[in-house]
Amino acid sequence: MRAQPRAGEDPAEFRACGRKRRYETRVEATKAAEKSSRRKDAPKIFVYECPYCGGWHLTHRRPKG
Repeated sequence: MRAQPRAGEDPAEFRACGRKRRYETRVEATKAAEKSSRRKDAPKIFVYECPYCGGWHLTHRRPKG
C-alpha cells in the first residue's frame, strides 16, 4: 500500500480508500471482520461500502445511520 496519494489523486479519496484493503463483497468483508474480531483483545470491527471504489472496507468506527 502506498503512503501518499499520487499527483492529481484526491487526498480525501486516498485516505478513505487508497490505503485500505478492498473486499469485493460484503460477505468477504464480514468474514474478514469476524476473523479479526476473534482475537482476545480485538475491538469490534465493522464493514462499510466504499463510495469511491464500490468495494467493501473494514473499520473500527461504528457506521452512521
